[in-house]
Amino acid sequence: MLMQIFNILSLPIIALRHRDLLIQMTRRNMEQRYRGSVLGIVWSFVQPLMMLCVYTFVFSVVFKARWGVGTGDGKGAFAVIMFCGMAMYNLFSEAVNGSCGVIVGNQNLVKKVIFPLEILPLAQTLSTFILGLPWFVLLFGGAYFILGAIGWTMLLLPFVLIPLVMFSLGVSYIVASLGVYVRDTQYAIGVILQILFFATPIFYPISAVPERFRIYLEANPLTVMIEQARNVFLYGKLPDWTYLGIAFAISLIVLQFGYFFFARTKRGFADVL
Repeated sequence: MLMQIFNILSLPIIALRHRDLLIQMTRRNMEQRYRGSVLGIVWSFVQPLMMLCVYTFVFSVVFKARWGVGTGDGKGAFAVIMFCGMAMYNLFSEAVNGSCGVIVGNQNLVKKVIFPLEILPLAQTLSTFILGLPWFVLLFGGAYFILGAIGWTMLLLPFVLIPLVMFSLGVSYIVASLGVYVRDTQYAIGVILQILFFATPIFYPISAVPERFRIYLEANPLTVMIEQARNVFLYGKLPDWTYLGIAFAISLIVLQFGYFFFARTKRGFADVL
């Protein structure tokens, strides 16, 4: 039982042992993303820009929302601060949403006894985060040209992204397994992700939430990660290491549970498919 609880330690070993396969699967996912499109990888820049323009218009022009804290109170500052939250949330959302059908979509690999199925959600998550790098390139440009906020604390962003990767991977393992047994998983996850989008301080500061509801938002690990990403990337502040440590611990627990759940349920994949 103790070995099952700490079976997460086997994940790096599997990834290292099958690193060539992991690289190949990650590259395949990236190539399939824009296969057949005219602009190809350019969509990685166009899509976030279009989303940014739409949300900025809706919230800062139509609803006249202002951030009121941090580096400014104008529309440009609002757009950049919101874009940082969108970048973080989008990585999580795409990794989880893409993992819902990752097992069902690779039935030929599931029925191969020697194929390490743990690689599939891992490759999906890695490809999502690699393709999400343009979001941070655009965020850097916005921080420089709009906020004029370029500081050495930006180098600390990986410390915020590591818990996000772990948390996303843990949830991805859960939904990947559930997607085999419950085909409605992808629809349910779509609804949950939409609710979570509005329950995460992406286009509003957490200080704007009534205090009696604020505790629920603070319990959301994504809230901590987004707030700390803004601190290091936009506000030029050091991260709150206590909150970041809590987020890391929660992400590790979620990853452990997700991997454990996947390892226990993968035995019936071939029979169901």
